[in-house]
Amino acid sequence: METIVVHQFLDFFQDFINLCLKHDWPSDTTTPEEFRNAFLISQHIEKCLDKFHKRSLIDELLSAINKKQNTSSLFLKKCFSDPPKYILKKILNSSINITQVNVGITIFLDLFSEQKLEDYLSDIMLEAASKETLLKNLKTEIPNELLLEFKSKFLLSELKDTDYAKKVIGNILNTCTDNDMDMLILSLLCKDLKYAQGLDVLSKAFVSYMTVRSVSRKSFWKLLFSINEDNFLQLCLNHGDIFKLISKALIDSGKLVRENMSMDYFYIELTYSELQSITQTICKNENLKLDFLDQVLESNEDFTFWNNFMS
Repeated sequence: METIVVHQFLDFFQDFINLCLKHDWPSDTTTPEEFRNAFLISQHIEKCLDKFHKRSLIDELLSAINKKQNTSSLFLKKCFSDPPKYILKKILNSSINITQVNVGITIFLDLFSEQKLEDYLSDIMLEAASKETLLKNLKTEIPNELLLEFKSKFLLSELKDTDYAKKVIGNILNTCTDNDMDMLILSLLCKDLKYAQGLDVLSKAFVSYMTVRSVSRKSFWKLLFSINEDNFLQLCLNHGDIFKLISKALIDSGKLVRENMSMDYFYIELTYSELQSITQTICKNENLKLDFLDQVLESNEDFTFWNNFMS
């Protein structure tokens, strides 16, 4: 009787395995209905596996599958350990365009809970085959704060080598958006000791990028000075090396503003009011204010100008 039960479901399991084995699925031509069917099959497989486990039939099932198709036990374990997660991971690790990725995740949210998506993404992001692409492009209907947190953890867990980090961070910052900058700042403010190594590597890569004084860096500085005020102050307090470069950039801008010089070919471009707003933000923290004025003195700048400017 038990053997009959197993064989009744065998073809269904075989269909799921074949889907998992398909190297060209999903593709840019995969339809929303096909995405939905894949998740529905995985959902049903998950329920069936639970029943087989409860009836102690799982070994018999795997044996029957191996007899019908020579599939490695390791592959079967990956497929069956969490079928919906396997399909989601297959979508995220594919080379399909980001619009298709969004379709797949939106359908996932229709069928499963947001919490399940959160749990899956946390795991998948640590294993993603196309890490940099996923980090840069993943945009879904997930709340933005949650998505930024995913990306931040993913980035910090991935950054272990300084040279690799410089490449990744450089690529992100060269085409940086508001969300990219928010994600990087969130990463730089991470307090979780689990990501201490990644934080150290990220900080060094960020500093390395900041030290290049090129007109191509204008958009970077504009985005950096546009972040949330509390985060900006905390960034300056947490990372003295970054604050030193920020101060240097402000002092350089001050020279041009004071002399009414053009910033067209300069690495940073701030109006008088923007410069004043940023420096007055720094003044909200007494320690940062004193550190900044120390750098003004070290730079042999007009101390009176800056002291009045920051009042």
